[in-house]
Amino acid sequence: MKNKTLKELYLEEKEKPTPAQLFVTRIAEITCREESTVRQWLSGIQTPNQRAKERIATALGCDVDVLFPESGPQTDTDEV
Repeated sequence: MKNKTLKELYLEEKEKPTPAQLFVTRIAEITCREESTVRQWLSGIQTPNQRAKERIATALGCDVDVLFPESGPQTDTDEV
C-alpha cells in the first residue's frame, strides 16, 4: 500500500463488491439463476418458484414462510 496514491487506493476499494452485491451473487448461485433474476425477485417484479424458495431458505437457515410471506402468483416457473 505504501507505493500507491490515494486515488489508486480509492479506486481499488471502489471496485470491490458491496455486501448487497455479494448477497445477490450468492442467491443466484444457490438457485442456479442469473443475478438479474434475483434482483427482480428482490424488487417484486418476479417471484421465485417453490423450489428456489426452498433452496434459499435452506441456505440461509430460515423458514420459507418467513422469507416469502406473500404467496401471490409465481412468475418464475422454471424448475431447477
